[in-house]
Amino acid sequence: MIDSTKRIMVITVAAVALSGCGLPAEMLGKKPEQPPTTTPREQREEAPKDSMADHFERVRAADPCDLVPHRSLKKYGPEQLTVRGSGMTECQYLTGYSDPAKSVYSFKIDLHGSFSARDAEDATEERLGGRKIYREEYSTDQESHRSCHYKVPYEGVEGSALALDVVQTPPRGLERRPWPQRCTAAKEYLAKVMDGALGLPPRRGRAVGVLGKDPCARKDALVKALGSAYRPTDTAYSGPYACDLTLENRSKNQKLTVAVSFAFHVRQRPGSQSRQFKSKQTTIDGLYAVRSTKELGLTRTCADAVELRRATNSRKNDAHYVSVHLSSAKLELKDEDDDFGAPPVSCAVTDELTKIVLAGVR
Repeated sequence: MIDSTKRIMVITVAAVALSGCGLPAEMLGKKPEQPPTTTPREQREEAPKDSMADHFERVRAADPCDLVPHRSLKKYGPEQLTVRGSGMTECQYLTGYSDPAKSVYSFKIDLHGSFSARDAEDATEERLGGRKIYREEYSTDQESHRSCHYKVPYEGVEGSALALDVVQTPPRGLERRPWPQRCTAAKEYLAKVMDGALGLPPRRGRAVGVLGKDPCARKDALVKALGSAYRPTDTAYSGPYACDLTLENRSKNQKLTVAVSFAFHVRQRPGSQSRQFKSKQTTIDGLYAVRSTKELGLTRTCADAVELRRATNSRKNDAHYVSVHLSSAKLELKDEDDDFGAPPVSCAVTDELTKIVLAGVR
């Protein structure tokens, strides 16, 4: 028999797997000034439509767990667990009864769900509170008979939407039993949080660790540390908490990519070893870390994953992680006989870059 704690953990893992991925964003821009008296809706309409960097700043400043309508969810049973997802823009609320003879319900909201014009075409368009909302069906969703997924695009922000995933875990032995009210329940939840969530209100509590931090904030120091021979060619967000820097060195025929990301995880451990993939436990600035290297021919990578703050308890995957990847590749092939082998990448340099990022979040 599965006890209540294990049952909730199984549900948490299943629901987290429903989350989407971030999309590439524009280069870091200058934040437009806003009059202090404007409303959140007016600010969204006045902001440049292509300013994903500004949108991500507002996403980082908000706390999705502030938006959970606790009172209205009591009809599903007592609260079991509230956790943020690994991307930190999600909040999953589990409610119901730990008794295996009763159902448990997961309501997960994400302030940054990826959403494109193609996604809109494949989804079912509905309306809620005067807004267009899109109900999605996933071909790999094994819980489709007891789950419902909605996305609401942000006005003037391409590629990003408010997302909601609702899943019922039925009593043991009844997993194939459908939940006909799944999308009614999802729309009721969405109606309570939609307007507030799309306004991206600042979090009520204090941001700690990597919460609210800008992954591109230390880009100038990172570029400087790599030396004047490397010319920066691009800075791009691939999500609210992910930043990619691209540099090139013509004399060495080398392209470097520095990827900085912040996330929540369980404690990271060294993975399996092979000729191409190696990882080991280490310490960086006195903090637990895992260093990984990859040699894939076209590219070589050295990466640090540093645990800035430990998880609050064994039931939560909320350890704060700072990850820095340094990847090397050739800029171009000189002739038809030139091999594809990437230039070597230094883990000592990766460690230096990691310390620079850590200095900005500690």
